[in-house]
Amino acid sequence: MQKTIKPQHEEDLGGIVVRLLNSVQLYKCTKCDCEEVVIPDLEGLAKAVALVRALMPMRLSGGELKFIRKTLDMTQKEFAEKMDLAPETLSRWENNHPGTGEYSEKLLRHNVCAFLYKDVLAVDYDPAIIANLRLAPRKEPFSPIEMRLVKVKDRMERVDAWDQAAA
Repeated sequence: MQKTIKPQHEEDLGGIVVRLLNSVQLYKCTKCDCEEVVIPDLEGLAKAVALVRALMPMRLSGGELKFIRKTLDMTQKEFAEKMDLAPETLSRWENNHPGTGEYSEKLLRHNVCAFLYKDVLAVDYDPAIIANLRLAPRKEPFSPIEMRLVKVKDRMERVDAWDQAAA
């Protein structure tokens, strides 16, 4: 097997498309040309993407909200309870029914970031970012979120962590 690092790789994480820069490992069999793609720390990537998306000023789609909930490893009922929502309301939001006001969405984003920020070492999080957001309507097509692996210091050692490639 021959290992290389792909300069760029797009992946749908189940609601949010990401473009991974210089991070994805490609293993290619020299005998049969079979290829296998390996994304390092997929769980960490999902958490970093969820945090990055929560900080972006464009309205969340139902699929993105569902992705964020699943990244937090919560059922609809658990997530609704944590967000102080009726489960039916969350279900409607995840199915793109209108009804989320800007205030509700910003509060949801604050809560999501509060759950994630300690696990996402490389993405800068400041609650003031969400407090000052003016949510714009969602534009299609939505460009992939670009992410890259970086080295960060965590408890006196350097570790890999996912960061947004371009803001």
